[in-house]
Amino acid sequence: MGTVNTCENIFRNASVFIRRNLVQVGERKNIKNKKSLYEKVELTPAQEKEIQDFFVAHYGKTIPTMWHRLYQSYTGTFRYNYFPEILLSSQLEPLTNPYREAEFLGDKNLLPVLFGNLGIHIPATIVSCVNGILRDEDNSIISKETARKLLSGSTNCVIKKSKNTSSGRDVEIINPSKIDIEKKLNSFGDNYVIQELISQKEELKALNPTSVNTFRVMTYICDEEIHTCPVALRIGRSNADRDNIHYGGICVGVTKEGTLRKTAFSEFGDYFDFHPDTKVKFENYYIKEAGTTIREAAKTLHCQVPYLGIISWDLTIDTNGVVTLIEMNTTGQSAWFCQMVNGEALFGDNTGKMLELIRVR
Repeated sequence: MGTVNTCENIFRNASVFIRRNLVQVGERKNIKNKKSLYEKVELTPAQEKEIQDFFVAHYGKTIPTMWHRLYQSYTGTFRYNYFPEILLSSQLEPLTNPYREAEFLGDKNLLPVLFGNLGIHIPATIVSCVNGILRDEDNSIISKETARKLLSGSTNCVIKKSKNTSSGRDVEIINPSKIDIEKKLNSFGDNYVIQELISQKEELKALNPTSVNTFRVMTYICDEEIHTCPVALRIGRSNADRDNIHYGGICVGVTKEGTLRKTAFSEFGDYFDFHPDTKVKFENYYIKEAGTTIREAAKTLHCQVPYLGIISWDLTIDTNGVVTLIEMNTTGQSAWFCQMVNGEALFGDNTGKMLELIRVR
């Protein structure tokens, strides 16, 4: 087994190296697409020095400041300790979230198994499929005919791929009685889940009723404790059925007291003090559970899976005021929009410690 383990380690290290470099190429491409935003921000010599002194002290080298300027371009807030997207995606996440574990635990079909007894609402499963094997809500294996019967009694529900998805892709609201359900299932491959359609709390529904509006709560482990990053609320618009910012949604920061910040933003810097469709004013808009409750729920969830150091949770609040877990993101996580809408550093006072994990030696 020694030879097998040695070969596996060589291939694993090669895979990590290739993945890291491909991710870096992607991040450089993404930042270039936002050049018109960060070029508007000019750092003073003192600000430039503050950033570089901090990163040299904790990361071991100076860094390009495009990401700092990009985050500042939204709220106008300078922070020397903003965490660049490229460092999170290509260095920190691969270290804290080993890919094998992260890929496995990120399967949406595991959510009820991992988190079903925590008092956090998980949308009820109608039918799931794991590696081509169909199951019912109790995870009992069923036939295609039984799956069709279960779905025939459902009205609107959500179907989504359970693996290798991001940014709202491969998610649809369907009415099984009005479509060719077998054709639809075949189009989603061998790994998917069909769930009940969530009814969200009135305060969230009022912001945009056509989408489930979700809180992005990132948690991370530092000094043997789970912490939360600045929280962002993603809101759909223009009758969209999803809230993702890549699908034209907007995003607004959420204070620790449970109120929304003054301005919401689109991905490319459009800003709104009122929702463009529902005309709801964002500043001081209060959602009771958006303060301590949503953050403590995310910490409770992370306690169940300490195998991973950083997790991005998509949460909402149902009509009963219960925190609802939509999904957890374990790979391909984002640093940018939580920082851009709050004007706060991703890891706050712990930024230096998180940088030291990937310090250049």
